[in-house]
Amino acid sequence: MHFLRSTLLSGVLLPAVLLMIAVFPVNAAGVTVQGQIEASGPSEAEQRARFDKGVAAYDEGDYARAYEIWLPLAQRDDLAAMRNVALLLREGRGVERNPERALYFYERAARGGLVSAQLNTAFMYLEGDGIARDYKTASFWFHAAALAGVPAARYNLGVMYEKGLGVAQDPARALAWYTLAARAGHELALERLTQLVPSLPGPPPPSEEDAAVSRTAPPPPPADFDLLDHEAP
Repeated sequence: MHFLRSTLLSGVLLPAVLLMIAVFPVNAAGVTVQGQIEASGPSEAEQRARFDKGVAAYDEGDYARAYEIWLPLAQRDDLAAMRNVALLLREGRGVERNPERALYFYERAARGGLVSAQLNTAFMYLEGDGIARDYKTASFWFHAAALAGVPAARYNLGVMYEKGLGVAQDPARALAWYTLAARAGHELALERLTQLVPSLPGPPPPSEEDAAVSRTAPPPPPADFDLLDHEAP
């Protein structure tokens, strides 16, 4: 948000400050100015109704209106609104594209525990989408979403452990995350397991004459990330 600071004269600012103090007394026992400001805002039901209006506007393709509705909610720490504002900023829908500000809202929602935002944040760092690519930070957020049970996050974390991107290369951990993703029905993870497992070493041959049949499959081609970034509000 850009403020037109140069247009605010000191003679205008002071009465505004005094008015704020008069409306929200600082010395009220156990009450802060911030608390009274928050209490003066819309109720939870009103915020939910506003959020739904934003969804309706988005579904109708009126992205500018959706952004206008969701931004105040995001500024009041509504996690879902933060993620949706980030989506619009990331893709330039209804507002000028601004990846850095999109990441700001994604990360705020991610730190608040919104799993979908954790996944979006991971993808932004993985792809370097308008920001510096950072595999280490991407692996952190994929891990957070993976712990929450997101199959795509589990699979992508497996790829990062297999390739050593942002984390120490660890084939065992890669297999573990692929397995968890496959159990949840992730097709790429299941396919990767069918490629990797036959290439793993088997039991040692009981004798030298049996060594000839102790073979493994050739190494599979490198794994690819699942780039399906779940963006819909």
